[in-house]
Amino acid sequence: MKVLLVATNRERSPYPVAPLGALCVVAAARAAGHDVDFLDLGLENSPHDLLRKTLRKDGYQAVAFGIRNLDNCWAFAPRLYFDEVRGFADTLRSCFEGPLILGGTGFSVAPRGWMRRLQPTCGVMGEGERVFPEVLARLETGRSLEGIEGVLTPVEKAGSDGEASAPVIAQLSDLPLPAHDLCGYARYLRRGGFVGVQTKRGCPLGCVYCIYPQLEGKRYRLRPPEAIVEEIAKVAARLNGGHFFFVDSVFNDPRGHALAVCAALERRRLPVRWTAFCNPLGFDAEMARAMAHAGCSGVEFGLDVATPKMLEALGKPFGQAEIRIALKAAHDAGLPFVNYMLFGGPGETWADVQETQTFLNECATASAVFASYGIRVYEGTDLADTAAKEGVVKPGQDLFEPAYYISPEIAERTEERLDRITRQRSEWTSPRDWRRPMMLWAQKVMVLFNVRPQWKYIQGYGAHMRRWLK
Repeated sequence: MKVLLVATNRERSPYPVAPLGALCVVAAARAAGHDVDFLDLGLENSPHDLLRKTLRKDGYQAVAFGIRNLDNCWAFAPRLYFDEVRGFADTLRSCFEGPLILGGTGFSVAPRGWMRRLQPTCGVMGEGERVFPEVLARLETGRSLEGIEGVLTPVEKAGSDGEASAPVIAQLSDLPLPAHDLCGYARYLRRGGFVGVQTKRGCPLGCVYCIYPQLEGKRYRLRPPEAIVEEIAKVAARLNGGHFFFVDSVFNDPRGHALAVCAALERRRLPVRWTAFCNPLGFDAEMARAMAHAGCSGVEFGLDVATPKMLEALGKPFGQAEIRIALKAAHDAGLPFVNYMLFGGPGETWADVQETQTFLNECATASAVFASYGIRVYEGTDLADTAAKEGVVKPGQDLFEPAYYISPEIAERTEERLDRITRQRSEWTSPRDWRRPMMLWAQKVMVLFNVRPQWKYIQGYGAHMRRWLK
C-alpha cells in the first residue's frame, strides 16, 4: 500500500527532538512490503504548505500521523499540542480523501480523546511496528479493522478502563532498524538535538505518576548490545560522528545490560558522544566509569524528589543512600550530571522542598538542578486515583486536557516560593529562570558553540543571575 507517514511534533524547547518512533514504524511497514514515504514537519517553516505539496505529488492511499506528545507537561506554562495536529488534519482533509491513521506515544496516552476529537479512520495504540503494517494490509484489500489488538476505530467500544489493550513486541531483535536514513539529523544536531537510540523497552518500576508501564509493558525487553552499537555506527558513518541520546526510560537498569552496552561501545571506539536518562538504582562507581569510557558526555538523573517521605510517596525504587552513591560516582568519573526535580507530590510541604535542597547540598554537586512543580495526571496511574480521591480531578474527567497534581501545602504562590529556594544555589534553576531573557540567550549560545550537554555550565549562569537578582 502506498502511504505517507507524517511526524507532527514541532516542539523545539529546550531543543528539537528527532522522530525516532515514527522512523521505527516506517522501517517495519517497509519490511512488510508497503510503499512508505516519510515527512517530518518538525523543523519546517511552512509545514502546511509542505504537507499540501507532498500530498499533491504522489498517489497516496492512506496517511498516518505520528504524534509524539499530547502536551508539554509543564504546570506553570501548559501547552496542549492538539490544535497544531488538528490543523494538520484540516490541511490533509482539504486535499486528501483517503484514510487517516493516528499513532505514537502522544496518541497512546489518551486515545479516546484523539479519536473523539479528530475522528480518524483508526488509531494505533502502543508499539506500532506489528500493528501498523496489518492495518495497511487490511485497508488495501478493503477488509475490516475489527479484531486487531491495539487498534481503535471511531465506532469501537473501549474497554472497561476506557482504553483498548496495546500489544507489546516480545523480541525487539526481530524488528528492523529504524529508518534513520530518512531523517535530516544534521538539522537537528545544529539546533542542539540528538540522534535517539533505544537499548530496551518496558519499565517494571512503580513511580505513581508514570505511564511507561502502560505504553511499553511492565517488564524489560532488551536489545542485543552489539546490535545497538551497530545501529549507532551506521548513523555515525553517515554523519561523520554525532551526538546520541539513549531514550530509554532508565538507561542503567537492568544494570548488567547497561554495562554490556557500555562495553560494546568501548570496544568499537566510535567517534560519537552520548547522553542518557538514569536513576540512582545500581548506579555506582563501576557504572559511572563504564559510561565515561564508552563516550558518555553527561547523565540526566530523574530524581524528582530526595527526602525519605517523598521518595516513598512517589513510589521511587531508590533511597537517599543510593542517591549519594550515584551522584558521587558520576562526579568521581568526571561525568557532568543534572538532577531533575519535580515538586508538589502528595503530602509535600515547603519544608520538604527545603530539606531536599539541604540533602543535595551534602551530595556531590550537580552541573545543574532543574526544579519544576506540578505532576501531570494521566489515566490509569496511581496518581490519578489519588487525585480523584482528593477532588483534584472529577470522577471520569477527560484527562486529555492537562490536569496537574500540586500538593495543597505548596499550592499558593508556588512559582515565587520555589524561585526563592532555587536562588540559594547557583546550580539550581526554576521555571522563572527558564523564561528569563538571560537564560534564553545562554541557551542559544550553547547551541551555537555546540556545547553538549547544554546544561553543563548552568552554574555560571546561576552565579551571574543570583548577583543580578539581589
